[in-house]
Amino acid sequence: MAQDWPPDPRSAPPTRWLRPPAAHLPEHLLQLLGALLGVVGAYQITRHLAALPSTFLTALVLAGGSVLSGRVLAPWAWWGVLGAGCGSLLGTAMVVAQKIQSTDPHEGLALRLGILASLMVAGAIGGRSFSLDAAHPGRRPPKETLRSASALTTGIFAAVVTLAFIHSGLDEARAISSRLSTSLTILVLAVSGPGWLMHLLSNGRHGQNGDQQKRG
Repeated sequence: MAQDWPPDPRSAPPTRWLRPPAAHLPEHLLQLLGALLGVVGAYQITRHLAALPSTFLTALVLAGGSVLSGRVLAPWAWWGVLGAGCGSLLGTAMVVAQKIQSTDPHEGLALRLGILASLMVAGAIGGRSFSLDAAHPGRRPPKETLRSASALTTGIFAAVVTLAFIHSGLDEARAISSRLSTSLTILVLAVSGPGWLMHLLSNGRHGQNGDQQKRG
């Protein structure tokens, strides 16, 4: 044993020295940790910003996440990106609900338009990215991303309402649930509407290009 120490710097280090500690964890646990880190980090940041900066940050996260979601990522990294998108959306929905409730309807028109415009741009980028992913056989199908994002968002929503019930009681939890549900519906529609329209336009363009190539 003494002859093997110290190790020869010219020799390759043992494989066990190169493996990070997280590599010993089960794959499903790594995915759960990635999702939790993404959700908690993004939610805490967007939750404590003003309404418009929070929306801008969420739009950037959603647009960037839509581009990365179809790429070849480690499962834990993919779930981290997905968690960041869902967590930032829920955090912004909380901020927007509180801000709009405390703002005069006529004075807050510019704020509401800015919020919707930011998310619509992010949705259009996401729709374009998903169209490219759907047309590429080597990328993750968009329906898998959307299905997982929907389930994760529902889980975060339930967790927020449950924590509000534990902390402040049933009345506060009911009020948060109502405000969060309303604002989240508006934000999701602002993202998904342009995204779906861009997806349809991209698919039509791909179809026309395919027909022209066949004729050529």
